Amino acid sequence: MTARRLVGLAVLLVLEMHCRKERPRPRSLEADTTRPPAEWLRLEPVRLLRDYVRLDTTDEAGDEKGAEFLKRFFDCAGIESEMVCPAPRRCNLLARLPGRSREGALLLLNHIDVVHAFPSLWKESGPFEGKIKGGFLYGRGAYDMKSLGLAEALAMRNLKEHGIVPSSDVLFLAEADEEAGQRWGSRWLLEHRPEWFAGVAAVLNEGGTNEMILRDVRFWGIETVQAGYGLIQFESPAAGAIKDLARKWQNIQSSAVEPLPDVVAGFDMLANHLGHPLTDPLRHLDRVRRNPAELAILPDRYGCFLEARIKWFGPYPYPPEAKNNFRAHGVISTPPGISPDSFLGPIESDATRSGIRVVERYSTGATSASPYLTPSGRLVPVLDLIPRVTETRYPGVPFGPIPTFGGATTSIYFRQRGIAAYGYSPVPANITDSARRHRNDERIYLRDYVDGVALYRELLLEFAFYGDNKTSRAEVKK
Repeated sequence: MTARRLVGLAVLLVLEMHCRKERPRPRSLEADTTRPPAEWLRLEPVRLLRDYVRLDTTDEAGDEKGAEFLKRFFDCAGIESEMVCPAPRRCNLLARLPGRSREGALLLLNHIDVVHAFPSLWKESGPFEGKIKGGFLYGRGAYDMKSLGLAEALAMRNLKEHGIVPSSDVLFLAEADEEAGQRWGSRWLLEHRPEWFAGVAAVLNEGGTNEMILRDVRFWGIETVQAGYGLIQFESPAAGAIKDLARKWQNIQSSAVEPLPDVVAGFDMLANHLGHPLTDPLRHLDRVRRNPAELAILPDRYGCFLEARIKWFGPYPYPPEAKNNFRAHGVISTPPGISPDSFLGPIESDATRSGIRVVERYSTGATSASPYLTPSGRLVPVLDLIPRVTETRYPGVPFGPIPTFGGATTSIYFRQRGIAAYGYSPVPANITDSARRHRNDERIYLRDYVDGVALYRELLLEFAFYGDNKTSRAEVKK
């Protein structure tokens, strides 16, 4: 073992001892929910999140103010960063903490932009107020995904502050336009600035699924694959015309496919936490795909990994106060490897013939999976780190690959270029809060957010010393 390695291990032990002191102890729920906002704001992660949420970074406002906010953060930390704006008000923030090697680099990915918010429909707080109430911070982006972006940035700064040179580079990308078309963020940068990603072996992004019932975390899911996602949005002065279109295309026809191994493993884990009648079919996907009657009653969240599915939303007045303008959108979810485009085309043609305007059309194309296991059957290196670190705070919680559907993260663009990308969240989410992320009164529970920031810091410390992306620690011990 080299002297550098010994010194690194000693530093890690000291920092881990420090982190152990900060590990969450049982706290009174009443104490957190009644703590005054001024007390929460004594914590830097909370102040940063409040200030970041107060910036309107919707598609209409653009991402520039958010990128400037993050650039100031990295400038103060002494970490080199760069703003890249491919279009007016569409700005990305790139930062790099050099390691001992450029190869095997880890990219921390997040997005600056947030979905649109209608202030008149928010009841607890204005969408860009950053109000703290009852232990929650309210605001558009509080959950999706300014909190995770700050956890990544603070973890990166922690390495810099302690003078730790990671084994490989650590990169940070806060991207533009993820929620509205994905034209000017990762996809644009991979095409026009590919040299910046040289050496990246793994990407950590949003998309990880963890579910909390009351205060108990039921499982921790790593996103390794997404269903194909196609969205088509329509507008018409007559709601009836859109209803007729949706009725005609209430179902789409496709052949059932064999599920990917990650889908089988993930649904088997979920089956342990779901009641009848889902438990049995999720454990027997091969049987279900061969039985049309059984497949037909499987909810879209699971069925779309076996066959293409469509779901309609609307019509609804747009904007909400409109009397004679309506919108609706259809979401097509397809098994990995099958593009939604072949299903979108006929629906779009029907709408045009009916005089219905197509407002937006988006498709991921065919999606693919990032590896979860090595050929020897062990977790791939970066995923070897995540359960070990997370379990120090949440012992006994099951881990597994959880496929996602009904949306698309920019992990798909890295996978298309052969770069492994994974969804992971250090913040456990109550199911009632995760359901608000694109809706009114979006919020995050501050205790879980603060603990999640500390967890991400520990994860990046682990990567800094054991970030060899060629082999996992488990395989080294063999």
